[in-house]
Amino acid sequence: MSRLPEPFIQRVPYNQDFEEALVAYYDGLPISEREQWSTYQLDWPTVYVVRSRQQGKYGDTAFEIYVGETNDIRKRTRQHLYQDPKNREDWEKFSESDDVEMYVVGHPYFNKSLTLDIENRLLHYLEACRSVERRNNRRTNEQRSYFTLEYLDEVFGQIWDELHRYEPELFEPVKEIQERAIFKASPFQRLNEEQLRAQDLVFQALEGALEEETEEHRLILVSGEAGSGKTVLISSIFAGIMMGVGEEDERYTHLVAPEHRGDDLVDDIKASDRTDFSAGTGIDGYLISGHKNDGGQYEVYKEIIRKSGIPYSRQGEKNSRVYKPTNFINTFSPEDPADLVLIDEAHLLLTQKSQSYTKEQPQIAAVLDRAKVVVAVFDPKQTLEAPQYWDIPIEKYFADRLFGEPIKLENQMRLEADKNTISWIRRFVDDGAILPVPEDSRGYDLRIFDSPEGLEEAIRAQDSAVEKSLARLLATYDWEFKSKKSNENSHDGAWYVDIAYPGGKFKMPWNLMTEQPNKMRGRKAYRTAWSEAPHTINEIGSTYTIQGFDLNYAGVILGPSIVYRDGRVQIDPSKSAHKKAVNKRTPTLLIQQAREIDPDYDESQHKKMSHAEEMIRNELNVLMTRGTKGLFLYAVDEELRAELLRAANKATGEQS
Repeated sequence: MSRLPEPFIQRVPYNQDFEEALVAYYDGLPISEREQWSTYQLDWPTVYVVRSRQQGKYGDTAFEIYVGETNDIRKRTRQHLYQDPKNREDWEKFSESDDVEMYVVGHPYFNKSLTLDIENRLLHYLEACRSVERRNNRRTNEQRSYFTLEYLDEVFGQIWDELHRYEPELFEPVKEIQERAIFKASPFQRLNEEQLRAQDLVFQALEGALEEETEEHRLILVSGEAGSGKTVLISSIFAGIMMGVGEEDERYTHLVAPEHRGDDLVDDIKASDRTDFSAGTGIDGYLISGHKNDGGQYEVYKEIIRKSGIPYSRQGEKNSRVYKPTNFINTFSPEDPADLVLIDEAHLLLTQKSQSYTKEQPQIAAVLDRAKVVVAVFDPKQTLEAPQYWDIPIEKYFADRLFGEPIKLENQMRLEADKNTISWIRRFVDDGAILPVPEDSRGYDLRIFDSPEGLEEAIRAQDSAVEKSLARLLATYDWEFKSKKSNENSHDGAWYVDIAYPGGKFKMPWNLMTEQPNKMRGRKAYRTAWSEAPHTINEIGSTYTIQGFDLNYAGVILGPSIVYRDGRVQIDPSKSAHKKAVNKRTPTLLIQQAREIDPDYDESQHKKMSHAEEMIRNELNVLMTRGTKGLFLYAVDEELRAELLRAANKATGEQS
């Protein structure tokens, strides 16, 4: 295929002299080039980036950005300069900034759909840039299929590379951006057809619930295994509902401020009313993250919302749109419910009382009492602790409050592997079967190691490789770890994964045990999420720090609780250090259900039950589905290690 024509990109001051600066640049070009530049920047569809530069909170450079597309860059820029500041505070800030410039981007392949997709992708990448503190765009403009879609990736690559040469401090290297959690969870991610259908069902349910005069609250369940795109779906739904959906979707026009309805602005809006027009759709919506780790997806969602300018909660500035479960339940009341709550990792919410959660009902039920519509993303294969276990299937428990059948996501989007490799992992986790290690047609790297040192060395090699970074060691929770208590048996108080094996001894600290470099401190949590921080190559991650995140390469240590006996992989709960997984629990939900039928029901007939094998198998599932490009395994149990090595040898005929 022949090389595509180059883009036409020029940086000009964002002020009344912008057009003069463009024309002055054209006049300095050879006559043979002058007409092309003028055509593709002034007479052709263009994409543009307006950016203001200021000093950030931590003394570094911070940018505020707006990305747009237009058929008339001159008219549109004058609109931004002279009309928008009257109606929106963000444009007023641009007009008052001491350092604000605009990039005008033209390309011979541009048409309306391609410029909208380029705009969307620029927002996706810029949102993940560390120097960007705020984006002023309100919604996504993702397109479906169109004539020049096949050129999108290459055209975008051309544009980003040139913008990076112009201003690398703003337009950061693509590889670094793509590995950040905020990039992977962004509402600007392109949704597949399955996700788009799910999103539309949620929009329909919400619209119906908000327009009906009813006190009934409805639950929408979204199910999908690890890597099926649940987090991106939640992020996209939330952004669409809070800030307005795409151009052709008029579902919320009765709630959306005038300037969100299209390019034509309303001129007769009083300046005193302008703050109302940055408030999105006016829907009172919230996100709940089930992750316990403070540096997890909870912080990623907070950063996405902060950068997007979604207004604070009606509970006040100190209460944003993102909550942890108990905090939301304690903050809101059934008497004054929110319009909408989306729960990510709902399988991690409690189903019974704990030290911090004192209500008798499951946390999802308590949230549902406090919101007209709840969308809960649920995967029973990722429940990790006994207090999260559902004695009754969740669909049965909420049968009278479900809005339709659960929405199922079935595509595997995380692993860049063929069906044979995915089947190998699923058979290992789900059935305890060890098949010959397949050679992956897509290049997925599945390897077995005979020593933990070999595993560590391979992961370090991948992490340091230019094109294959973001590799980390992970382990099943089979070595003691107490986050709020120092290890008295350790010289430095840290908790370690400590393995003695026939060839020697291996010891490395658990996650969150080593100190990050001074230059990383004080940064936002999404910038130092465990899997992204460079110093964590010297630690071993657990489900608590890696669940919900991706790695390129995951080096998983299968601890003593994962064994091979009687021809299959089995779980030995006695070897696990994960107390909340192995402790027995009272079947609280079954008892509650029985009491609804008979208030005098004798609960003593229900003994505490162990779900340890299921919880540890779920832990195994989480760890073995983190690596997008590769999975490296080392087993502590000798029989399991020998069988895995045999499985590798059957496929390759070589020693691993």
